[in-house]
Amino acid sequence: MAYTNQIITVNQIVSEDSRQIVVRGAITIPDAKPDVEQVISTDKTAKIKSTKLLPDKVVVEGKLTVQVVYVAFEPPQSVHHFHGQIPFTGFVDLPGALPGMDLQTDVLVEDLKVTPSSKDTRVFDVTVVLQLMGKVTEPQEVEVLTITDDDSDTDDNAQADDNTQDNDNTQDDNDTQAKYETIHINDVVARGTSQVIVSAEFDEPLEKPEPETILDVDSTVTITETRLVTDKVIVDGELSLQILYVGAVPRQTVHEQRQTIKFTDFVDVEGADPDMDVNVKARVEDCEVQIKGDPYFEANCVIKLDAMVTEPREVLVVVNCPDQSMETVELNVEELIGEDSTQVVAKGTFETPEQKPCPLEIVNVSVENIAATDVKVIKDKVIVRGQADLKFVYVSDKKDRAVHAMHHQLDFRSFVEIPGALEGMDVDVRPVVEYITGEPVNCDVRVDAVIKVGVRVTQSTKVEVCVGEVSDVTDEAECTPGEIIDYTIKSGDTLYDLAQRYSTTVNQILRHNPGIKAGSLTVGQVIRIPCGAKG
Repeated sequence: MAYTNQIITVNQIVSEDSRQIVVRGAITIPDAKPDVEQVISTDKTAKIKSTKLLPDKVVVEGKLTVQVVYVAFEPPQSVHHFHGQIPFTGFVDLPGALPGMDLQTDVLVEDLKVTPSSKDTRVFDVTVVLQLMGKVTEPQEVEVLTITDDDSDTDDNAQADDNTQDNDNTQDDNDTQAKYETIHINDVVARGTSQVIVSAEFDEPLEKPEPETILDVDSTVTITETRLVTDKVIVDGELSLQILYVGAVPRQTVHEQRQTIKFTDFVDVEGADPDMDVNVKARVEDCEVQIKGDPYFEANCVIKLDAMVTEPREVLVVVNCPDQSMETVELNVEELIGEDSTQVVAKGTFETPEQKPCPLEIVNVSVENIAATDVKVIKDKVIVRGQADLKFVYVSDKKDRAVHAMHHQLDFRSFVEIPGALEGMDVDVRPVVEYITGEPVNCDVRVDAVIKVGVRVTQSTKVEVCVGEVSDVTDEAECTPGEIIDYTIKSGDTLYDLAQRYSTTVNQILRHNPGIKAGSLTVGQVIRIPCGAKG
């Protein structure tokens, strides 16, 4: 059996864990809404707004949004809904984590309880159980000992023999036959970062008063599409803003303005190629919204893009060193099980709020946010439930033909087949609305949307591999006299040393390799070597 050294760059998992937290808060019915007679349903969405990586720990801050649909306490018993937000803070212990490492976080709502407050009929107490998940990774370059491709044909038989020997406990301690394993890795080709400034000007909704003072700005960024070109990653994304402001009216009421800003930019990544894979993370580093005049809002936000370009590789790594003096290293890598996408057509019919006029014409339907609210991995399949927050701008059927706006949520459900997927594996879901349209039907709005749901399934794989110089461990017994083998040139190899090692001559090697010259060998070059008789 012949061995070789390969340098691989893996995204090594430093630490990963999860933690449950209990969050308590209260949500209040807006003044314009009637009292509640009976709650019909509740829904929830948790989002992480910011993270801070500390030594051995990550601190997570986020917001829980609770939606309540209810029957009003009034003669018509009309159906209404309201929502409220509750902030939360928690942490996850991640031994070995250090500031500056790559961080992935997620949050899952495990249980929700909404009950009327005993002190105020227009207030509801909320208790929710959240699961916070954190994973810290760091690119690591490792020179591992591998089996040459010529030996891969005997892979199954050799592994079976090794397993039989292990089970019978009959393997000789001095046996230098190596065991090996096939690992699937995403070899890190290169990384790059870029800061993007996203700017936009926009008005407040026509049905709301002009702004006087901005109270708070909440911003999130979502990557909708990535494209690879030579040495560059093109990124499409959406910046979602939620602005709370005081209206310039005598009562100085507080209002909410939501705005979605689309952007396209790029990250320079030397070595990137269109056939490779890319993962882009985006984070809002700073966001400022000012009141200008007309248009009334001006937003300037700084977004940091971090792109990592990878290439799938299958490597036969040696896991039982043929030389006891060799060192070993444990690889804890994220193995890609599979990724794919599907399209789903989501339809919905929404009632116009009681206090608003019926729509005559839909001016615009926009998606302010879309997210997966529930993800379940079963054998060879990922089931996804999600919600899209929609904003309708429409012309009313009244004589003044005034323009109004309303918000609704569109639910969707789909599944993506991922061969090899199993419960408990890690999954990343990215839904994107590719097409949406709305039309008035009586006093309702009917919506048709095409949603692309992308899914990527991975699992953490630990394997202890051998590292060291291949020249010290090459199994020369496999080079039978009279046989010609393929040999991969390593650092420091010369034709003279190879001739001595395989009991042949430099001229014999040159005869079997037309075109090569002594002193011009390159690392990674494959040459043919005739095996001579030893002794």
